[in-house]
Amino acid sequence: MTGSLQEKKGMFYMVLNIKDGAGNRKQKWIPTGLSIKGNKRKAEQQLHAILTEYSDGDFVEPTNILLCDYLKDWIESRESRLQVTTYMNYVHMLNKHLYPYFKKTKLQLTDVNPNALQKYHSTKAKEGLSPNTIIKHHAVIRTALQQAVKSKLIKENPCNSVEKPKRKRFVSEFYNAKEVRELLLVAKSSPIKVPIFIAAYFGLRRSEVLGLRWSAIDFSNGFLTVRHKVVRTIKDGKLINVATDDLKTDSSYRVLPLDEHLIKFFKETRHYQEENYKLCGDSYDTKFNDYVCVNPMGVRFNPDYVSNAFVKLIDHHGMKRIRFHDLRHSCASLLLSLGYSMKEIQEWLGHSNYQTTANLYSHVDPRNKKEMIRGLSNALGVDIKM
Repeated sequence: MTGSLQEKKGMFYMVLNIKDGAGNRKQKWIPTGLSIKGNKRKAEQQLHAILTEYSDGDFVEPTNILLCDYLKDWIESRESRLQVTTYMNYVHMLNKHLYPYFKKTKLQLTDVNPNALQKYHSTKAKEGLSPNTIIKHHAVIRTALQQAVKSKLIKENPCNSVEKPKRKRFVSEFYNAKEVRELLLVAKSSPIKVPIFIAAYFGLRRSEVLGLRWSAIDFSNGFLTVRHKVVRTIKDGKLINVATDDLKTDSSYRVLPLDEHLIKFFKETRHYQEENYKLCGDSYDTKFNDYVCVNPMGVRFNPDYVSNAFVKLIDHHGMKRIRFHDLRHSCASLLLSLGYSMKEIQEWLGHSNYQTTANLYSHVDPRNKKEMIRGLSNALGVDIKM
């Protein structure tokens, strides 16, 4: 690559002779930010530095690639590498936020800079996106641009110089033991009784609850295996249910025990389904025979239906409003109150690492802190009555 210094409007510019994405030679003007007067030596140093860096001729500038189009192509290329829910979340992020915003700015890939990305952050914050959501957007853009650096489409990743918003700690809502007992009582007459019982006892994710199959329950040895899930996602603009063995992480695959009461519950549920099959005959949907969570006609529960029916149930009975997913948090908090360690709870919930469990639940169990203050009081031995 060759280049020279040129003067324009009182400023020095570096003019580089480079190849575009089609292999054609072209000139690229790069501002030095230096005025002509007294800065020629500094401008020459800048030119020498960039020519030295790309002296091997590997630098190739893409031809008129807009950032929005590059992000679209990159996300689409990730489909086979990502879980279906993760990929569709990326697509939603692209279609709703990234593509419209950067299409409007007409920002080219080679012109991306920290200021442009910082402005995207502030714009989305004003639109009401949470700091955590903006951080997710930043992570996707950064990973995409890192690939552009590896492909020598851009020199460096501008995301590295962008100040991310401070992450907001998630504080989960949950039911205590009394509230869970009340829920299980009122749920006995609910169409979603089975999903509620499974979520409350095992702390499974909604997708894992609805993905539980009879073939994963070992009645003889008293355990169930979490190895399948059902998720709700968007494809081609339509909401669809996807059943898959591809769980969130390797730690999500786990074996959980059953006691005699739970074995009885599952056997009664199985018997209830068999009776419905006999009653409904050909009208019964046998396609989902291996699934535990089905309606009286044998149809597997829709994830959104379960979440909505759950909120209606607790509202109807005047209970504290939580999400269906918060039954998972309730299970964790109950295990903490029973004295189980964070490590044991991590394995029960299927978290990929200890820190995830600790960050979510360290604030919900005051038991250890009470023991700490009792220990301090005993050690100090001072009467603090006023």
